[in-house]
Amino acid sequence: MRSIYRARQFFGGLFAQVTASDLREADRSLPPEAQRWFRSLPHDLQWHGLQVMRDLQRSGIDQSEVLVAALLHDAGKAVGPSGPIGRAIVVLAKKFAPKWFARYSTIDWRSAHGLDRLMAVAQQHPQIAAERAQACGCDPITIDLIRRHQDRSNPNNDPLLIAFQEVDDRN
Repeated sequence: MRSIYRARQFFGGLFAQVTASDLREADRSLPPEAQRWFRSLPHDLQWHGLQVMRDLQRSGIDQSEVLVAALLHDAGKAVGPSGPIGRAIVVLAKKFAPKWFARYSTIDWRSAHGLDRLMAVAQQHPQIAAERAQACGCDPITIDLIRRHQDRSNPNNDPLLIAFQEVDDRN
């Protein structure tokens, strides 16, 4: 079942289409500076953010801060090598070499190149996106969800974060 999910994710990203209507839908939730940021993202990241936002809405979550987090949570990935093939490499590294992949949480992504940059950005993208969201004037709830969306420790058992992660995992 997980392989079907990954295949859908890969081909969905590879053939991602984002329409003017999709962008207007995103704009309704995003602050002006975040609108410009979202529109500058590769189509596969826009498409993924829209899918997560819509899935959250279908599950009954309509809090604007959460919907903005859905649109922008993976936007930090855009500072590195991007695209479905790069993401496939990251997925394989996480699965088959998790200790090796984990070491990239401390590497300076700004000065890394090639595979090192791909892995460092993949590992650190929540923090990268959270910092940019803050610079774009996003709400503290949005920033917190973006920053923690990959954190599975969840010491406070935050139901909003858990719901966000479940929806992100499905998309």
